[in-house]
Amino acid sequence: MKLIFAKEIGFCFGVRRALKMIENNLSKMKKPIKMYGPLVHNEEVTERLRKKGIKIVNDLEKIKEGTLIISAHGLPQKIKNKLIRRRGLDLLDTTCPIVARVQKTAELLERESRQVLIFGDINHQEVLGIKGATKEKAIVFCSKEELLKFKPKKNKRYGLVVQTTQNFEKFKEIGKIAKKKIPQIEIFNTVCSASFKRQAEIRKLAKKVDAVLIIGSTTSANTKRLYQISSKINPRTFFVKTAKDLKREWFENIKNVGIGAGASTPDWIINKVVKKLKTYDSKKKNKEN
Repeated sequence: MKLIFAKEIGFCFGVRRALKMIENNLSKMKKPIKMYGPLVHNEEVTERLRKKGIKIVNDLEKIKEGTLIISAHGLPQKIKNKLIRRRGLDLLDTTCPIVARVQKTAELLERESRQVLIFGDINHQEVLGIKGATKEKAIVFCSKEELLKFKPKKNKRYGLVVQTTQNFEKFKEIGKIAKKKIPQIEIFNTVCSASFKRQAEIRKLAKKVDAVLIIGSTTSANTKRLYQISSKINPRTFFVKTAKDLKREWFENIKNVGIGAGASTPDWIINKVVKKLKTYDSKKKNKEN
């Protein structure tokens, strides 16, 4: 059974950068060390950070001292400013620069008196941060059906941005609808290049293999999107969080398997999955002998 890997697999630049920032500063951080929400959407990464003494919190009002880590998904600048003013509290901001750029774009559009539209997952931390950059005035929608129902105001100018990990093909479709429906709209493609490349690769890979395996957490938006894209092309697409989720029967009579992983999936999980996959092949050979 041949394993064919996507060229872009595992941690993206933003995640690697965030983890490196934590590792480089961990010994110098003022305790207690807390993080607002998970650094990235992967339970294994969160557990590793917890073992290093980093506690995940969901209520910023109670954090008065120590160090607060802002995750790679970012926070609205207004909230950051409030946190900066708290004496006794240090901040380590690991916001992905690409996410920060989307926040800045949304902020500039709002300053131009444009109504900002965000195509993304309404409760995702990144989307909440982008919305916060518009003083909470942005309108979030997650499907073309929602956009079709939207009634733009006459003589009102609009601006459209997109969550960095959204499906690029869906965003193109959204853009076409928005142009027809809203004459005075500026559209910004803010899908990050890492997401775009991963999605393009998985489309190609799914067409030329017998089965596809996507590795990552079900809480990861970008990983779920890879699975959704692949499963539409290749019905034999499987999603696993760790090697424990693998089932040997998935790979019976399979000659080649395409392997992809989300931007928040660590190398150590990918390696364990691959190692277990290879045992299926060796067991099959032993049985034949």
